[in-house]
Amino acid sequence: MNKSLYLFVLLPGLLCSCGGQRWTESVEDGYHLITQKGGATLGYSPKSGISIIQQDGYAFKDLNRNGKLDVYEDWRQSVDVRVADLTAQLSMEDIAGLMLYSSHQTIPVNRNVYNGKTYTESGVPAWELTDEQKVFLEKDGVRHVLITAVESPETAARWNNAAQGYVEGLGFGIPCNNSSDPRHSSRQMRNSTPAEVAKFPCGRAVWACAPLSHLKS
Repeated sequence: MNKSLYLFVLLPGLLCSCGGQRWTESVEDGYHLITQKGGATLGYSPKSGISIIQQDGYAFKDLNRNGKLDVYEDWRQSVDVRVADLTAQLSMEDIAGLMLYSSHQTIPVNRNVYNGKTYTESGVPAWELTDEQKVFLEKDGVRHVLITAVESPETAARWNNAAQGYVEGLGFGIPCNNSSDPRHSSRQMRNSTPAEVAKFPCGRAVWACAPLSHLKS
């Protein structure tokens, strides 16, 4: 009998005992969290279109949506083994995109980039992805995003969640690597007082701990 069982989204906090399942799934603020007994903690966006594969009682994200557990999707494997499996499947275009950085991103930006409207006209939340961001993430395959200004730590965390959820549903589900270089390239930071600059590491920590950081697994 095939040990793999293809599963769909579960109700919040539901624990199924069938097949020796060792994980539970809960619905959090904009993402789903999977906690496993003796296994990796996973997070994923319900909007990404991926499903969960169960094997040997554990849960795994079907990032390329092919209905089977690929080696790179198996968190039980070593990093080197997973990387080798993934890179062997990438095209030259995929690799080229992963070598690029985005242009400087301001979150939010008041230009006609929210479904053709400005931020104030659109009425979308500050962490909404812009039309331009969707293009370089999907069409160009860029995964390194350079942020130069952001409205608040909450906006940074929620934008990160939105971006990770978006790319999770593209291609091989390769996550974004978001970085910031504000101390010597952002006017906002250049004009900040020493006390304000001192708060920056805290802001970075909030970003790094954004809920969908669980998607690293």
